[in-house]
Amino acid sequence: MQLAVIGPGTMGLMSAARLVETGMCGPGDVRLSRVRPERRARIESVLTGARAMDDNAAAVDGADLVIVAVKPGQFADASANLAERLRRDALVVSVMTAVRLEVMTRNLGASNLVRASTNIGIESGVATTFWIASPSTSREGRNLAQAVFDAWGDRFECGDEALLDAAMVGVGSGPALVLEFARAMSRAMETHGMPPALAERGILSLLRGTAELVGGSDRPPADFQKSVVTPGGITAEALRSMSNDGFSEIVVNAFGKAMERTARLAAPRA
Repeated sequence: MQLAVIGPGTMGLMSAARLVETGMCGPGDVRLSRVRPERRARIESVLTGARAMDDNAAAVDGADLVIVAVKPGQFADASANLAERLRRDALVVSVMTAVRLEVMTRNLGASNLVRASTNIGIESGVATTFWIASPSTSREGRNLAQAVFDAWGDRFECGDEALLDAAMVGVGSGPALVLEFARAMSRAMETHGMPPALAERGILSLLRGTAELVGGSDRPPADFQKSVVTPGGITAEALRSMSNDGFSEIVVNAFGKAMERTARLAAPRA
């Protein structure tokens, strides 16, 4: 499979590297365009044999799969002159924030278009990817998209494109938000005498174990939480304090601010 990545920053490079690692393509099948000079050494160390290019149109020429990973404000420029070079049956997967399928269709003239909200878990094949395909996407295009997302981790198809924005915050920003909570837990343990490195290792182990416990069961997460809480016990006291201090509201408000930012990114530019 011939793969072109427009915008091989963190997400673009991880996406390509994972597809090479899982055997969906070889390093020599990968073309990376819009490579900043300071990124070339990093790219060569991660994907030895891949071609770094400056011409987006040349990069997508003949590609089976095109991953678009530029910033939203860069898409109009990045997509210029691509339409005549894209193969008619090529699949275009966007991991951009806020750029709608309608806009991509207009700029690229492609039939097989997929939007995806994913995260840095791609690097280890543990990403969470929400996705939606354009109505014109072929069965072959959908199958290829699903194979790509399976290589990245878990996939969840959305029936409404508007859900992709919430997914972008929930799973795209999610690792940073979860790790912020982990840092707070580590700091709490340090406050009571735990060495920082030991606290961090313990909390990361806790996150991994909890995810495996809950993710491997059909029981709702609330059931596991209840099983830990003894009335009048230490967990109940900690949860009561979190509730009184507005923990849930803090998270909801932070999510809302990120959604507002997403809406501004999606707004047409003058």
